[in-house]
Amino acid sequence: MFLPRAATFVPEENIIIGNVALYGATSGKAFFRGKAGERFAVRNSGVHAVVEGTGDHCCDMTGGIVVSLGKTGRNFGAGMSGGMAFVLDEVGISRSA
Repeated sequence: MFLPRAATFVPEENIIIGNVALYGATSGKAFFRGKAGERFAVRNSGVHAVVEGTGDHCCDMTGGIVVSLGKTGRNFGAGMSGGMAFVLDEVGISRSA
């Protein structure tokens, strides 16, 4: 996505992808300049995606790869049974179970 010079918003600080984007996706690649809403990549079984942050309940995947270059909401990856999810933690708030 190319941002018009006249744009008055910063993509990485705004949700630009609606809720349930990539729900049930099976293949392909997706690169988003901005944040995703809630339930991003739920039931993803094959897409490789990069996004600049997500809302709640994202990445309950069975396959595929998601990279979040920003903050994630609560319950991230709670129902994952496959696939891989990576989150860039620039402020050191990662927790391990």
